[in-house]
Amino acid sequence: MRLLWAVLWVVAVALSRAWAQAGPPDLAGSWAASRIQGLLERRVVDTDPDGLFRPESTLTRARFVRWLVAARGLPAVRPDRASYPDVSISSPEAVFVEAAARYGLLPEESRFRPQEPLRRAEAVDWVVRALGYAWEASWLAARTNAQPSRAPLLLAVRTEPPLLQEPWGDLRPDRFITRAEAASLLWAYLRAVEEGVRLRYEEELAPGLFLLAEKRGALRALPIWRVQVGAFANPDNAQRLAARMRSAGLVAFVDEVDGLYKVRVGSFATRQEAGELAQRLRVEGLPTWVLSTVRDLDRLPVPQWIVALRVDPRRFEVRPALARDRVPGRERTSDIARRAGAVAATNGGFFAPDGDPLGGLVVDGEWVSEPVPGRSCLGLGDGVGLVDALDWYGEVLTPAGALRLSGVNRRRRPGEVILFTPRYGDLTPADPSGVEVGVVGGIVREVRSGGSSPIPSDGFVLSSSGSAAPALEVLRPGDPVRVFLSLRPASGDPRWQKVRHVVCAGPRLVSGGVAGPSHEGFPEGFRDRRHPRTAVGVAADGSLLLVVVDGRWPEHSLGMTLSELARELVRLGAVDAVNLDGGGSATLVVGGAVLNRPSDEGGERPVSDALVVRPRGSSILPSRPAGRWAGTGRSPWPPPPGP
Repeated sequence: MRLLWAVLWVVAVALSRAWAQAGPPDLAGSWAASRIQGLLERRVVDTDPDGLFRPESTLTRARFVRWLVAARGLPAVRPDRASYPDVSISSPEAVFVEAAARYGLLPEESRFRPQEPLRRAEAVDWVVRALGYAWEASWLAARTNAQPSRAPLLLAVRTEPPLLQEPWGDLRPDRFITRAEAASLLWAYLRAVEEGVRLRYEEELAPGLFLLAEKRGALRALPIWRVQVGAFANPDNAQRLAARMRSAGLVAFVDEVDGLYKVRVGSFATRQEAGELAQRLRVEGLPTWVLSTVRDLDRLPVPQWIVALRVDPRRFEVRPALARDRVPGRERTSDIARRAGAVAATNGGFFAPDGDPLGGLVVDGEWVSEPVPGRSCLGLGDGVGLVDALDWYGEVLTPAGALRLSGVNRRRRPGEVILFTPRYGDLTPADPSGVEVGVVGGIVREVRSGGSSPIPSDGFVLSSSGSAAPALEVLRPGDPVRVFLSLRPASGDPRWQKVRHVVCAGPRLVSGGVAGPSHEGFPEGFRDRRHPRTAVGVAADGSLLLVVVDGRWPEHSLGMTLSELARELVRLGAVDAVNLDGGGSATLVVGGAVLNRPSDEGGERPVSDALVVRPRGSSILPSRPAGRWAGTGRSPWPPPPGP
């Protein structure tokens, strides 16, 4: 009996395939015949019971959802309770509607209306969601001043290749979609996923200031959803919370992300399931965030979201700006830009949790923090941008002799001499040991033991301890003191002595037009794993390239390794480039708007400093800049690669 059933099944499959290859007789003459036929052979779409497709007829919302679920490769979901009150869990369409709802292909609505005809705008919206381009559609509508309701349609005609490839005239989004149009849309979706897709946007913000945004590819794998219940600076605290979650029967683990230890729970197929757990844990008093990841993240090539500014230094000044104009301190990049009167900004260098810059920072010739020896930095002067690995030298000259400086505006360690400037605030750090000397106008004003010394607004404080303390302890009020600071570039380039601004981070990404990140002591996980990134490059014509790559949003952007980032900088025209702080810090702001998707749970991360772009002379931003698409008008960007 089993053998008979097996034979019948094989015969049925063979007949079905033969029929599918022949195709419904009413496809002859249809503009979408080949696309419909291909989808029939792949079992994405189906015919009516009489074997006809009826390409110019409408189709129901439920039937299109069934087609879309098949195209996306989602498993059918048999619900215990329906997401929509008008979809019975016993109905044939319930498993497909539920799958589409749980996997985020449908917008939140009170009712689904399964038997109503589907409108064009709804079909495009659902396909854009399936492609993982919903955020990009909203971004695009905002940049072009389009109505949010038209965002998916706007994106669908702008992707390369376009999702809407048939002549739809003025689009007429409220018109009911035909089956041929729906099949063509799904055919274009599958082509985009399997062969590549790109959204490329260019905008001239002002003469000498160009914006490029590009999304490449779509995620083929299904993301995994988790719930984050806490983030700690102390790993022991994170492990205790994870153990508490495990004792409650939950799968819990600790991920180290950007120096924080984050407790994450669960491994769910859908956002809805993770959201239900998040709600339950929130009731128990835990802070929760729902986030996604993907297996084999570092092996997947796409998707990637890159946003970049090309700045003509003759028309615009690029310079660092401190959070709250002091150290230590933290502030969002968008807030720093607003205070600085900047038209654009990116985040700057690395920093400690309290906002103390971890690396060199010089603003208008004023040293804020000393470089980490051997790490790469960006130097900016009048019309010049330099990238090099830096060392530095600092010396204090007193009547008792010369004394080597150990650092600038940071807590001292035993045996060190630290220079504190007014940028640090009103007082030096509290420390009962050591000796501190206040200097105004090159003359010692005060010598005192311990810390918490007032920092004169027109002077500085020298702070020492251990073996270095006696050299300052012998000074008396009225003694002359001079401080000398100098940069020492690895290349020996004399132009570094004339730069006005320095931002250090590292490593170097591009040298002489060749992509090849240096190590500079950074760990392998930082270099070779995918992360959100920020970088700055110098083009052959002297233009500056400010580049941000999003990451940790699997359907939006995976992030880049440093090698991938270096190649991206070269593709954008950089001959020299350096990596800046990335991860949750990676942010690009234009006209007060954040143009990327920061990866932190709370959105834009407060940072210690930023690179701000300010106009010189009469270069100003238009009030409502109009975007344009690749291939139209004059473009300063290199032609894009294939999608």
